[in-house]
Amino acid sequence: MASVVDEDRLFGVCESQSAMLAADPELAAEWNRLALARAVAVSLIGYRADHGLSQRQLAHRLDTSTSRVVTLESGEVNPTLETLAKIAAATAIEFAIDIAPADREPRLVTEAVTDAPAHTYAGVSVRVAAT
Repeated sequence: MASVVDEDRLFGVCESQSAMLAADPELAAEWNRLALARAVAVSLIGYRADHGLSQRQLAHRLDTSTSRVVTLESGEVNPTLETLAKIAAATAIEFAIDIAPADREPRLVTEAVTDAPAHTYAGVSVRVAAT
């Protein structure tokens, strides 16, 4: 089921924002630092919309507080791996994170990860690979 939430409308960069980011390296660095937070926020908001849940109901599913759901949906705080595992276990949302040096495009998600074994952690399947 496709989410009813449009990521570009929620956290995308419009033309005026793009100009602001280009003009302010500190703002651009902060925007990039919070890319994971925005992706998680869009996923959670979409999940709630798709399932007709309130933030309180989602908090109950995640076994957390409503204020924590509000924080996660704000896109302003990067979640921990433990939080991502909790979200995946409760919602079946799948996350893929590929971290590489700044001078190289991340490539594990499409290459080595499929060869790495999966492990169970916190009620979810986790696959970790490194090159």
